[in-house]
Amino acid sequence: MRRSMLVLAAIVTAIVTAAPAAPAVGPGGWDHVGVGSPSALASLNGHVTALNTQAPGALYVGGSFTSAGGNPKAARIARWNGATWSALGNTPLADGGVFAIAYHAGKVFAGGTFHNAGGNANADFLAVWDPTTFSWAPFCNSLVPGPAFTGNVNALQVIGNTLYVGGAFQNGAGIAAADYLVACDLTTGVASPTVLNDGDFSGAVYALTADSTGKLYAGGGFINLATIADADHVAAYDNGTWQAMGTGIDTFVRGLHAVGTNVYVGTDALNVAGIAQADHVARWDGAAWHAVGANTAGSNGWFPTTAFINALTSVGSLLIAAGSFQNANGVATADDIAYFDGYVWRPLGSDGAGQGPYFGNTTALASFGGKVFAAGSFTKAGGDSKASFLAAYALRQPDAWVGGTATGQFVGNNLYSPTGSGESRTVSVARGKSVSVYVKIQNDGLVTASFTIKGSQANHGITTGFYRAGANITTRMRAGTYPTGNIGPRAVGLIRVVITATRTSAAAATFVVTARSVAGTTPDAVRIVVHAH
Repeated sequence: MRRSMLVLAAIVTAIVTAAPAAPAVGPGGWDHVGVGSPSALASLNGHVTALNTQAPGALYVGGSFTSAGGNPKAARIARWNGATWSALGNTPLADGGVFAIAYHAGKVFAGGTFHNAGGNANADFLAVWDPTTFSWAPFCNSLVPGPAFTGNVNALQVIGNTLYVGGAFQNGAGIAAADYLVACDLTTGVASPTVLNDGDFSGAVYALTADSTGKLYAGGGFINLATIADADHVAAYDNGTWQAMGTGIDTFVRGLHAVGTNVYVGTDALNVAGIAQADHVARWDGAAWHAVGANTAGSNGWFPTTAFINALTSVGSLLIAAGSFQNANGVATADDIAYFDGYVWRPLGSDGAGQGPYFGNTTALASFGGKVFAAGSFTKAGGDSKASFLAAYALRQPDAWVGGTATGQFVGNNLYSPTGSGESRTVSVARGKSVSVYVKIQNDGLVTASFTIKGSQANHGITTGFYRAGANITTRMRAGTYPTGNIGPRAVGLIRVVITATRTSAAAATFVVTARSVAGTTPDAVRIVVHAH
């Protein structure tokens, strides 16, 4: 804010190719996904419970919302292309919610609690969207008249030419043995059970995944699956045969995610396979269970005892877990979502005020367009009031700090403002003298990234010079073309800013240093307020 003609503000940006202006990320690093109508509103008006990124260039979102981006036809399921929301056809899903989404050969499959999708009386709980007919239709042939499913569909998984459908239903597709899980041929729609006898599946399926060999994994509330004593709450299905995974897990499994042949499990259980550190998240390598990280002491799991892990995903070598938990490992910002970097678990953003990024159950995760997306029941994420029910966190995200000395106290940590609001350092300099200020550029993203930095130029006798590791980088900083080079997650680059006042300089000036990553992501800035005397 300018107080007089003597206060000089230089808002700096990096040079980027033509692209829509990125919205301002919230102070805790999370951003909303589009806007509603009017634009002051969030884009979604109800819970989100399913995300899918298998279709090229699209994020499919499902839940109980009745509009997306202000479009009432985009009810309960919608498509986000990175810039705009769109509906699947002109006939929205009229009731219930979408709990699971799958994609195959241009078709979108939705499972949940809805009825009569597209006005079709048989399209209950599971339906397929066909872009060639521009309509919803039932899927999975039933042996009896009426809908193939009469109970909730919680999970979908495509393997080859088969769609596996898991949920809380019984007698799927009219087959007595197809309780809680049924296999549907994607070409013919023919349905088949995965067990021999009625009663071999004893409880609901909450999650499905497949490893790189095409093996199916199911998690849920069942025990003794297919009469296998250790096939409790999680089991593997390969070549028509169910297999136990060690001695199983002793309570509900709510989330599954495969990376290669490793399978990560989100569960209510503590001490999986008797491993003290394997609380709530554990890894199955095909033969044995392993802990994923530990608390700081190394004596227990990182997540609190009462945690619920509903969703898991990965980005490169990173594992992201989300659900319902608070203050994991005693960290105030470690609420409801966190990531494992291969060594330790870390919080993912904050609310901008020292607490977790949002308050509410997380039900789905995905990565799309250079960002991690989290979905759930929250109504604000990262301090962004438009980030309701769905929010995004950039994989490459700069966080600029400013401090009076190279090792002194810095301000701006975990605060994100493209104008430097709330991230400033005031310094005094005698006319005819110089003073140094230091700026840190930290990578708050989840992957290694290079950032472009720009610093303001000289004004009214108060000048800035920029140095990194002793090298003079002033020319490139002023041009907005200086690259940091690769900075790893949580690592920093340090820049010295030398401020010089001439003997006839103005009394005050404000300089801004801004860091930006790739086009389309929000920059972060810090202000240096100078008083000359």
